[in-house]
Amino acid sequence: MKKLLTLAASVLLTLSFISCGKKIDSSTWLSNFDDAKKAAQAENKKIFLFFSGDDFDTVSAQLKTNVLTTEEFVKEYTEKFVLVNLDFSNSRYTEDQDSITGDIKLSELYNVESFPCFYILSKEGYPITQLAFDANADLDHVHITFAETDESVAKFDELLGKTKSGSNQERLAAINEIFDSTSTDLVYHLTPLNKLYLSLDKKNETGECAKHLFALSYAKAQDFFLSNEIEKACAEFETLAKNKMLKDFERQVAFYTAAFVLIQSQSNDYEKIRDYLQKSYDAAPDTEEAQTIKGSITQVQMMIDGEGDIPEQEMGPAEKPAQN
Repeated sequence: MKKLLTLAASVLLTLSFISCGKKIDSSTWLSNFDDAKKAAQAENKKIFLFFSGDDFDTVSAQLKTNVLTTEEFVKEYTEKFVLVNLDFSNSRYTEDQDSITGDIKLSELYNVESFPCFYILSKEGYPITQLAFDANADLDHVHITFAETDESVAKFDELLGKTKSGSNQERLAAINEIFDSTSTDLVYHLTPLNKLYLSLDKKNETGECAKHLFALSYAKAQDFFLSNEIEKACAEFETLAKNKMLKDFERQVAFYTAAFVLIQSQSNDYEKIRDYLQKSYDAAPDTEEAQTIKGSITQVQMMIDGEGDIPEQEMGPAEKPAQN
């Protein structure tokens, strides 16, 4: 026993040295998001996430030169943020393919539609607020823009704190407020809170577990979709539809979403699409949406029979399940 304890102590000591040797220098801009999250956790700081495209995005380049990479900005803002810049310059696509692939996925998960794009994140990576800067902004304008986010950041911090202590009812209410105030395009990043909600309300006493179950399924399916594992993405919604916490109309949404995922992937498996739509209809044939789904089943069957096309305008993404 003494030898085992000695060996364990030796291993722990070795690991501590290894860990110390990997300390991340967050006194300047980082270019790796995982490093930024580790540094933010270690230093209890928020993350300032900046997506840019330096060689084609003149706004990003101008902001960097005038403000963001200046010694004054970096010194001031690294005191409260871990700064991370994910740049999508053309050269990276040939010189740094592994990391650019990961960054592209991250840009999709943070719903980046144009450059530059800025977010303030919690140390966990939860999106708090998005910022915008004019191309001609100087340091004073940047200060003002950050100051305008103070209220929303403070509110988020308050809610996040409430998710960690207090009664279950208070924690659940705080999680719901964060979730409901987060853009649908960004709830992917709230999965730890979705899981926490479900662990605190195992019997669905609030009646609101469904939206957190849907959020988790969407997050998993999104990962599979981005990895081109379409069948697994669809399977997430099949599995979700079997959850006993779901009501019939929510089961309908789950099966419909599986069909929509297949259509979005441009799958030619029309039989599978039809089957998902049929299960969606059968789950709740009395809803208003059921008749539209029934019409879609007919049109997909016509496609199978070689008599028509699937009308994409009628096959939009499923709406988030309504709550009673």
